[in-house]
Amino acid sequence: MKNLLLFTLTFVMSVSLYSQRNNNSDYWNSWEYTAKEGMQEKFMEAAAKKTAMFNNTPETAIITYRVVTGSNSGMFVRVESGKSPASYDMDRTAEGKYWNENVSKYIAKNGGQVRWQRLSNGSYDSDPENTSPSKYVERTFFNVKADKIMHFRRFMTRISKVAKKRDWKGSRSLFRLVSGGNRNQFILAAGFNTYKRAESTENENTFEEDYNDLFGWGSFEEDVKNFDASLEYWGEQKETLQLVPEMSTGMMK
Repeated sequence: MKNLLLFTLTFVMSVSLYSQRNNNSDYWNSWEYTAKEGMQEKFMEAAAKKTAMFNNTPETAIITYRVVTGSNSGMFVRVESGKSPASYDMDRTAEGKYWNENVSKYIAKNGGQVRWQRLSNGSYDSDPENTSPSKYVERTFFNVKADKIMHFRRFMTRISKVAKKRDWKGSRSLFRLVSGGNRNQFILAAGFNTYKRAESTENENTFEEDYNDLFGWGSFEEDVKNFDASLEYWGEQKETLQLVPEMSTGMMK
């Protein structure tokens, strides 16, 4: 019995690890940095130079944002998008060495690399052909109870389908952390280019009515309750980020 249990646990862990390396998945990398007091400009200049040297192709591109609200205000967030498992086999020794020798000396706090998987069935983009980074991103962190993941993801997936039905403008991407932290943490990143709200499309029905029309009478109320119950008591934090062009691939002067 003990050997059977050990085999079962090993098998489950192996399946879980393999699923995190799905060749068809869309992985993103993120790093968070706080510059040393009085050295923010030096950090920005050094990071921009490194970006120009090592992140100057679509395959190596990196975008930088600065947090502008909350306790993390001033922190820089660097993001690489659209990675496959094969991307992590690339030799980036020279790039890392350059960063350590020329940029890290200006950093007070380094959050390390975090890897995310973009969940297409919880994401929505009204203009998928436009690959330009948004000027602003509102990101919401969700910490989800391990036994309530399906409730959380069901609501997020259904919201994206209602968004398509109602022709929402803008984009929203749902990510799940796969390496570098709590596996049950998700981020919803909503991009926009102006704080002024876009003219809304005329709809005969309310959001709740469209939701119930797609998924059945009473489903919105039930799913909202299950979604709320899926979150840990500290489970939702939100902050706004602003693009830093001079530290982003293809946007530097």
